[in-house]
This record gives sequence, structure tokens and C-alpha cells, in this order.
Amino acid sequence: MKIDTLIVGQGLAGSVLAWHLLEKGQRLLVVDRDEPNTSSKVAAGLVTPLAGARFALSESLETRLDYARAFYWKHEESCGRTFFHHRRIARLFQSEKERSAWTTRLENEGERYARFHAPLEIDPLRFHVPFGGFEMKEGGWLDVPAFLEYTRQALLERAAYAIARVESTDIAVEHGGVRWKNIDAARVVFCEGWRGNRNRFFDWVPMNAALGDILDLAIPALEDERRIVNRGGWLLPLGNGRFRVGSNYRHQFDSESPDETGEAEVLAKLAGITPAPFQVLRHRAAVRPVIRRSQVFLGVHPAHRRVAFFNGLGSKGVLNAPWYAAQLTEHLLRDVPLPRGSDLSHNHF
Repeated sequence: MKIDTLIVGQGLAGSVLAWHLLEKGQRLLVVDRDEPNTSSKVAAGLVTPLAGARFALSESLETRLDYARAFYWKHEESCGRTFFHHRRIARLFQSEKERSAWTTRLENEGERYARFHAPLEIDPLRFHVPFGGFEMKEGGWLDVPAFLEYTRQALLERAAYAIARVESTDIAVEHGGVRWKNIDAARVVFCEGWRGNRNRFFDWVPMNAALGDILDLAIPALEDERRIVNRGGWLLPLGNGRFRVGSNYRHQFDSESPDETGEAEVLAKLAGITPAPFQVLRHRAAVRPVIRRSQVFLGVHPAHRRVAFFNGLGSKGVLNAPWYAAQLTEHLLRDVPLPRGSDLSHNHF
């Protein structure tokens, strides 16, 4: 079987890349392990434009955000479903230092920040607001599992999806392409998540994987809250008094399974957000693919031009995946240069 591109992994990175390549007329095969608790399937899928305690607006944020919104909207229009849920974020300061940092941002860069904030109105009896906060605009969350399943069905309709384990040692790099089993492809793109540096081609990429825990809760007292609330952790309303709360980063872990330590860490974050009573309904955990400073890395192998890599999406995957997938598609098909800071060939780890 001859194809243009073999994609290994149907998480968020592999799925979004598949759509971009399909739009260019590429013949694909996406091969996935079909595991139940991957980072893409467990992730909350948050889009938080102003992240971190310093509230920095990263370079090209507006471009990436607008592109991502248009990408998800296009697919919602195509299938008549909603994947991306637009939600404002009640960003509650954790300290006087955070409040001061925010004030300084507005004083120095108020014009650029105007798009992303509004005054905060919140009940101090239901949420902890000792230092105030603001309402973050342009946020929301993607129902990642629903989007992945929609993509999988579309690939199946095109006979472009298979469940299997692809080991990098099984990939033969041949003149003009690669071969896996009976598949001859012009190229292979590895989108393997946190296992990305267990691959013989990319074992030199410094992966600092982190286990993260997420809890589903019932919080009847907050049933009417529709905003995402962020204060050290985040609280995501799902409707009818159900919420999702997270998340932690555990770089040292012996198992990928949820445990009491992870649950306790997440509940401590919840306690910093609200005093409302709750009931734990479900606990899940998955390992995130974190590379240096949570950067996205992509590009072709320096010695094997038919072997490519797309990884490191981490907690900003929903925001970053569409725009970076578009850059990688143009690079693979037309040799358009990649963003220098994310191009594997220009980074010395």
C-alpha cells in the first residue's frame, strides 16, 4: 500500500495534523494504540490566553488563538456538533505579588491586553478572593475526546486509520521514503506524546514528562457558575452541578494510574478556589508530553529527512496545535521554514 504520510499517534497533535494534510490532498494512514487514558483523552482542553503568575502574552498569541478558533469552528460547521466551548475565566489572584504583576502589565501594555480582560464580579462567600482578580476573555475549553472520536470516524471513512503499535525500530528508512509492514510512505510523522523520546530517531529530545490528575466532582452549591475559575488550579463547569478540577504536575511517578497522592494534590488546589462542599465522582490521570519550557517542537530529523516529529503540546495543546500543524504541513510539503524557536534542526538540546 502506497501513501503520502504515515502518522504515528492519534492524540490531539496527530489528529490536527491529519486534518491539515487531508486538506492538501494527502493520502494518509494514522496508526494509534487506542489507549483509554492518554493525555489528550484525559486533558481538560483549556484555552487560557493569560497563563502563569506573570500574565505574559506570548509572541504571536493572537495569531495562534484566532487560527485555532477558526479551525475548530470549521469542523463544528462541517459535522453540526460543538467541540469548543467559549467560556470566560474568573482569574483570582493568589497573592499581593500577583495583583501587583497584573497592575504593572496593564500600565505598560494596556492596549494589547484590552482584548483579554474585563472587571471581575464574583461572590466572596463561594470563592476565595482575598486579593481580587479579573475576568479573562477569549478563553474556553475543547471537548478533546469528542474531537478525537470525530476525527477517528472521519479517518475510518477514508480507510486511513488503524489500531496498532508502531515501534520506531520497525520503520525502515529507504530511498525516497519509509516502510512499515506493507506500507510504503513518502514520510512518517511521530506524534507519540510523552513517549516521544523513547523513539530511536528522537531519543535525544529532552522529554520531561509529567503525570497529571483530574477529578470530576458534584458541587451543587456552584450549579449556576458558568465561568472557568482559576486560582492555583482550575475549576471547569460541565453543567448540572458537575465540575472538573485540576491539575498537578508530577515529574516523578512509578505508575500512570490515579492514586491517593494525586487526588490529595488536586483537592488541595480545589480548597484554594472554593469552600463549597463537593463529592468526587471520578479520578483520572495521564502523562503529559512536556519538553523544555513546555515548548512545541516539530520538524524533520536532521539525518533522515523522511522522518518527522510533532510533540510537546502539553497544557497549551488546544491553542497551539492547529497553527503549528499548519506550519509543519507547509514545511513537509513545500519546504517552508518552521518557526525557528520550535524547529528541531535549530535547537541544541
